[in-house]
This record gives sequence, structure tokens and C-alpha cells, in this order.
Amino acid sequence: MGARFWIRRFCVVCVGIFAVLLFAERLKGHGWRAAIIFSALWALISASIFIGTRLYYASKGQACPLCKDTPE
Repeated sequence: MGARFWIRRFCVVCVGIFAVLLFAERLKGHGWRAAIIFSALWALISASIFIGTRLYYASKGQACPLCKDTPE
């Protein structure tokens, strides 16, 4: 699993989180601009934490059954 794998995984996770948060913010009645800023910020933070923990556990040789990845 090289850098390309992790960058792709980060982008997929970030887009997924962004979409969910944007939908939730719009349901709460927030404007588009505020919803996009909030969603983008928290998507980046959440995806960074997720990928950081996955990199840590991958370096320790522990696979994630939910992610279906196996460390090299």
C-alpha cells in the first residue's frame, strides 16, 4: 500500500463525509455557504484522523476488517 492508495482512500473518505455533513447541515436549515464551509472543514479533519489511525495500525501490521485492507 503506497502513497497512491492512501491518497485515494483519503479522497474517498473525505468526499463521503462531506456529502453526509452537507446533507445534515442543509436539513438543519443552514445556508449553502455555511453548510459547505462547515462540511469541508470537518470532512478534512475527520478524514485526516481516520487515515492517520489506519496508517498507524497498518504500520503495526493490523488489518481492518471493515476497510478490507491488509498491510504489506
